[in-house]
Amino acid sequence: MKITIEGNSIRAVSPEGQAAQMPLSDFLSAVAPTRMSTCGVVLPHGVKLVYSRGPVTIWFHETSPRPFNFRWIAADSPVKFGRKTRSRQVRIALPYLIVMAVFAPGENGVEQLSSSNECFFLNEPITREDQELLYPALLNCSRFMPPEGRPLSWICTQSLDRSSFVGEGDLNKRLRGGFKALMKCLVETGFNESSDVHEFSSWYTESTKVDPRVSTIEKWEEATREDPSFAEKVPWLKTGLTIRAVAERTFQNIFAHLPGRDGIVSSAGDLARIIFNSKGPSRS
Repeated sequence: MKITIEGNSIRAVSPEGQAAQMPLSDFLSAVAPTRMSTCGVVLPHGVKLVYSRGPVTIWFHETSPRPFNFRWIAADSPVKFGRKTRSRQVRIALPYLIVMAVFAPGENGVEQLSSSNECFFLNEPITREDQELLYPALLNCSRFMPPEGRPLSWICTQSLDRSSFVGEGDLNKRLRGGFKALMKCLVETGFNESSDVHEFSSWYTESTKVDPRVSTIEKWEEATREDPSFAEKVPWLKTGLTIRAVAERTFQNIFAHLPGRDGIVSSAGDLARIIFNSKGPSRS
């Protein structure tokens, strides 16, 4: 039996002279199909979907609807962001809070929490990957213009504590530590107007016209007192993209800066790259 790989095709010739060929990518999918595995990482409660490609992994985490207690920039704050920001406590109802945590090779080359994390809303729980995500009416969740090549709803992580996962050798602890730090950064460190200053806008600012009950933070608080579940009925701004589409978009954006590392093998050149980049025996 003779097997030849040329370009993006693989060809087999039997001892009797019969020949057949197929795309290399289809061949590799047949001999090594994708399997479900967390690679030893214990997923935090609430992680509903996991996508992996090459050295990049994406978690979609869901928090059920409820009123949240947030530190929110006060109307009389002397600055819009930073240490001198004056904040006050607010209690506002949210629908399903969806956090997309993205893990990619960091400065030390190992997979860890990246800076490409995003936040979304849903008015129903995640039950399938073709659900359309909604934009979150939250400060510190940024809108970029133009959006190409950038996150759709980027979580500002200036206050993220990286000490809990950077340098951690255990993959399970490193990913779980990064996720815990991300959630704490989003919901506990306080909301200011940094996104409205440094990026195009915040999705809170963009969402103030979707419903009179969320047109101001004060009205949002009042609506929460009257009906703690009202947020599930608000017509939040639509992204026009499904969960799967947002994941694919994120992969494309990250691999645009990590050429040749997407883990997709579809040609002889891709196979050669793996061999030459391996840590196996010296090549001759």
